[in-house]
Amino acid sequence: MKNASPALIALLNSGTDFQYADLWTITLSGGTVIRWSGSDKAIRANSQLFSLGPLIERTTIEEKIGLEAVSMDLTITGDNNDTINGVPVIQFIAQRGFDGAVVKLERAFFPTWSDPVTGTILRFGGKVTSVNDIKGESAQVTVSSWLMLLDTMMPSDLYQASCLHTVYDSGCGLNPADFDASGSATSGSTTTLINSGLSMTANDYAQGRIVFTSGPNAGVQRGVKSNTTSGITVVSPFPFAPAVGDTFTVFKGCDRTRGTCLSKFNNLLNYKGTDFVPVPEASL
Repeated sequence: MKNASPALIALLNSGTDFQYADLWTITLSGGTVIRWSGSDKAIRANSQLFSLGPLIERTTIEEKIGLEAVSMDLTITGDNNDTINGVPVIQFIAQRGFDGAVVKLERAFFPTWSDPVTGTILRFGGKVTSVNDIKGESAQVTVSSWLMLLDTMMPSDLYQASCLHTVYDSGCGLNPADFDASGSATSGSTTTLINSGLSMTANDYAQGRIVFTSGPNAGVQRGVKSNTTSGITVVSPFPFAPAVGDTFTVFKGCDRTRGTCLSKFNNLLNYKGTDFVPVPEASL
């Protein structure tokens, strides 16, 4: 059942004509939120402004009783005036800026185009799982619903030597703000290597994450593969090579072993590995 405000229910039941428009909320992997209107004008709804953006065409949304993972294909068409962090949107997508982005589609209703929004209904929510094709000024993106997470055939808990928690999740219980560092890119930085003036312990941030807070990569995060005392190597490249002075925040990583949990985070109380369960070939 979809939730709707009393005012919206009254409008839909009134039998009078009304107008509606799609509203897109896209949250990049680093937390930056983009709001685009699906009509030819900016729309304010739910105390948020949805500005004019690129043209977004989507496939029909299927709604069924029961649990079934579905997807929605988007064709995003934009020109140099449609930008994210100052970068043309299609170029931003081509450089993997949409990797892992969360997409929410709402439908806004109002009596006439000149009236304020009466209410909104959630139509679809999910995560970008693939960028299928980029041609000229358009890109095709697939968004899969959150039910895709149920497709994993795996029990909730496993016997394994490493911790079952992911660092900073609810089970781990740590606050990432207690284990972060802020810096800025220095000369020689590339899409995969970020040089900085930070003084770091080698590999202290390995298996952590880094998110840029300014420049063309603002709001985009990547996993950290390794780090030296002054440079950070990421698992997959950023959309753009950072310029000198582009700022970022990097968070310490965890290899989910008992030793790291104790020595780096002092969090052994929340450790959920089963180090002492014999491996199958050692069991009698």
